[in-house]
Amino acid sequence: MKVCFPITRDEGLNSKLFNHFNSAPLFLIVDSETRETMVVANCDPRNEQQGCNPYAALHLQQLDAIIVDAIGDAALQTMNNLCGFRVYETRGGTLEETLEQLAANSLIELAPCYSHEAGRCGDDGDEGSCDHDHDHDHEEEEADCSSCALQGTEGCGSQGKTSCDTVH
Repeated sequence: MKVCFPITRDEGLNSKLFNHFNSAPLFLIVDSETRETMVVANCDPRNEQQGCNPYAALHLQQLDAIIVDAIGDAALQTMNNLCGFRVYETRGGTLEETLEQLAANSLIELAPCYSHEAGRCGDDGDEGSCDHDHDHDHEEEEADCSSCALQGTEGCGSQGKTSCDTVH
C-alpha cells in the first residue's frame, strides 16, 4: 500500500507530520509493506516558481491513502474526486504508529463537508451562519491540472523558495 504524508523535511519514517496538507513543503510516500520511502516536492514540476500545488505534485502518483493532520474541504474534494485518493486523519504519533493504525483500520477516513450544500453555511443570519452571500456565479470548467492550483500561505510558499528547489 502506498501512503502519503505531508512533511516539513525528509527524515524517512522519523519525519514530522506537517500540520496542514496544502502548504506542506514535501510529501513522503511510504510503501507500507517494504517501508521504502520517496519524497515529492509540493509544487508543479512544470511551474516550480508558483509555490505549493498538491494536485500537480501528487496527481500522477498511485496512492492508496493520504494521511493528514488537517486539510481544507476544497483540497479534500480534489484529492477524493479528481485523484481518487482516500484521505485519513491522524492526531499525533509517529509515522510508523500511524501506518500501524491504518493497517488496523483505526484511522478516520475524511469526507468532504460540502458545507454550503449541507446547510452548515447558511446566509440567513441565523446562529451558525457564515454571514456572507452565496448567490454568485460559478463557471463550470473541466477539471485538469492547469485549472487546479491549490495554493498555500504557509509552508513551501513562505520559505523564500519553492519546495521544488529542495528535491531533485
